[in-house]
Amino acid sequence: MLRGLLKRIGIEPYYTFNTKGKEETEHYRVPIARLMQEQKEEARLLPGLTRTDEPVYNVPALGKNYLRALQHREVISLLPDGSRVYEFHPWEKNIREQKSYVGVDVPILDYLQRLADIGEDISKYETIWYYF
Repeated sequence: MLRGLLKRIGIEPYYTFNTKGKEETEHYRVPIARLMQEQKEEARLLPGLTRTDEPVYNVPALGKNYLRALQHREVISLLPDGSRVYEFHPWEKNIREQKSYVGVDVPILDYLQRLADIGEDISKYETIWYYF
């Protein structure tokens, strides 16, 4: 596991960032469902203080959106290709007037196909459909 190896060499993982939805980062993006799946399912394997990082989504104009806090986002639509459309809400109130941000996530099926194309066993990811 990557986190275990990083800790062995003295690196404390702080955040798991998902990139902004720009075209040039499309290949590196993963669905929010994958970030949530990883956080919840791998927490069983890394007890106590071993798991130190937190998944965040980098929202344009809003900054880091902490994915563990469900009040900061909601699914508002599902597109024909399976993409979930999220509305992200600002997590810092009264700092400046900021409206919410609507963003389209990576389709889960496309992500799983990318994993299969590089030889990954996608059966390990079958519970991804239950996270949003």
